[in-house]
Amino acid sequence: MSVGILASAMARGPDARAWYFPEHVVLAHDGVTGLPREIRDVLQDVVNRARGEALPLCARMDLPLEDFAQKTPIATPMIRWKMGVDCVPYTAIPALAGDHASSADELRRVVTTSKGLEIVSAVAYEWSKFEEALARLPNASLERMSFVHSLDVDLYFIDPGYEVRAQTTQAHFADAGRGIEDAARIAAATGKADNALAQFLAHHLRSLQLGSRGDVADAVLEHGFAMHFLQDAFAAGHLVMTDDTWRRGNGPTRRRHDFFNAKGLGIGRAMSVEPCPALAAGSLELSGLAPCWVTSGDGYLGTSPDASDRLHAARAATKAELAFALAVEPDRILAAVEAFGEREQIALGQLVEPDPWWTVPAGERRELGASAARTLRLIRGAIAAVARLRDRPPIPQIEVGSTTTAGVSGLFDPSDVADAFDVCKPVGEVDPSLVDAPGATPCGPNRSLGLGTIGVSLMRPMLAEWPSSQVPPSLLFGESKQDFGWAVQLLASANASILFPPGAPVELFAPAIGVSAGLSYRWGTYLPGRLNRSIGELNVGISEALQYNEYGRSGGNPHVTFLDQELRWPIVWELLTSYKLPLDIARGHEAGAILLLNGVRVHEIVTNPTPVFWGIEVEVAAIALSRGQGAYPLYAASPELRLYLGAANPAALQPADRGKWGPTLGLEFTGGYATFL
Repeated sequence: MSVGILASAMARGPDARAWYFPEHVVLAHDGVTGLPREIRDVLQDVVNRARGEALPLCARMDLPLEDFAQKTPIATPMIRWKMGVDCVPYTAIPALAGDHASSADELRRVVTTSKGLEIVSAVAYEWSKFEEALARLPNASLERMSFVHSLDVDLYFIDPGYEVRAQTTQAHFADAGRGIEDAARIAAATGKADNALAQFLAHHLRSLQLGSRGDVADAVLEHGFAMHFLQDAFAAGHLVMTDDTWRRGNGPTRRRHDFFNAKGLGIGRAMSVEPCPALAAGSLELSGLAPCWVTSGDGYLGTSPDASDRLHAARAATKAELAFALAVEPDRILAAVEAFGEREQIALGQLVEPDPWWTVPAGERRELGASAARTLRLIRGAIAAVARLRDRPPIPQIEVGSTTTAGVSGLFDPSDVADAFDVCKPVGEVDPSLVDAPGATPCGPNRSLGLGTIGVSLMRPMLAEWPSSQVPPSLLFGESKQDFGWAVQLLASANASILFPPGAPVELFAPAIGVSAGLSYRWGTYLPGRLNRSIGELNVGISEALQYNEYGRSGGNPHVTFLDQELRWPIVWELLTSYKLPLDIARGHEAGAILLLNGVRVHEIVTNPTPVFWGIEVEVAAIALSRGQGAYPLYAASPELRLYLGAANPAALQPADRGKWGPTLGLEFTGGYATFL
């Protein structure tokens, strides 16, 4: 059954995730560490409380990915490895949500059972392999994606629903054919949840409401979903999908997704009031982040903490973490901010600012002003908005695979969306303690930011960070080349064969030089052991060999020309022996070095006036001499040393030996190239 799961999943190709699981964790960790220590301490206490509510998270909230694995063997019915984890890190919750669970209830089951430990253990191993290889591998598509696919292999076994979740929903993608305001209004009014923006807002508001009511464990799970979809929104391949794209079908959509993930995409903020070049020329960014940048997608996140795609996604994650901490411990957050120095207060204010400079026309930006007093007003406004959210009816749980939320007409109150996009209110409608100082707002006379409302103080700061392509997606073209499918190949070989005819001298055919060509179906980087592995292949070729017997006599044929025909199935042994439950996740990377019983070949002698059948051989063993290399569409087939056993008819060359078939032993060194069709 385990082999069947893998074969079925691989045949459908890669899933359209947003980020590789470890990248989700890295972004979550960057988001947490972007907060001041005092606020991280609040999140640490949140984790402690969730642990007290039977959510088995790791004791340390800010555990980095490379420190996940413990020197404790893990052995479950699904996986086996010499190092494992005994808890699920807080920063791994966003990676589990969405891809490995479709609802908070399902995520709780994942976290509280061995499934969560199995997934995180596999991730820790694959990430360590990736880090080890970074120094010695080029940053090529084949090399980067091979690590993504290595983890995929593990996850197909541990979580059989993994590929199904990714293929049955558009929820992880931006609704790039609509503006951010239209997408939010539709979600609020109709409950339409088939895009990342709607998913984020619904989970974000529900997590804040649960946290404000003291349901900390449930809030952590919902917050994980919010963080997952927020991170997804920053993946290049998820920012170029429109209704027209989806109508083209799953194959072209996936290839478009993969193309932009690898190539990168120039993006800016969706709520920017001016094009990127104009914003860049007049940037007022206190954080130092450029208003326009290039982002990537799954498998291609920048490995340096100061990579542009990583910095911007982490900034948004930091905002969400601050909002979450504030919902759970508002008084403690306010006290901490009040104790900060002025510089720290101003910096923190940028994380709760509903009206950042890029959302304001250039002529009105001079009226913006960051100050310690403004930061405290923004924090108090967010606290007031959390109180409003707490007192509302419970926000229903949303299931990722569902296009709408059952039993409700909208995901959240439409008035909140209206406030988020129309932030200025008459002064009389705003709490006097939250009213902007005269001349400190672009809202104009007798108007002020609507601080204290859910739309302005809780939604708007996050929406202001939402990314979008600098070029309309309808004008962007490109599809990746799949590293699986049909390929043609050209091989060269040097070999030797020995025939042991009964009652006659041993015949030797060596050295022999051959070339062959064929057709194969290849799995590219989908099996960790070797790149460009073929499922099956059919080759036809010609080889030329010297012929002589054990006495050094050549008889009547000093050299012989063979027509070689070969049928191979190189992955069967690997699947049967390496990918079975419980899965040894380290063994997958070692698999394929030695394979047994991989194929059969037949030989005809073509030096006689007419072709004569000579013999048949079974490929008993193949020893790989390299892991394989190359980039689409041309791959180097792994050089191999192969051993053959078979039987041949000596009468094909020596008529006197008619009817006396004998065993054969063959040894071959072969290698070559394959290119996908």
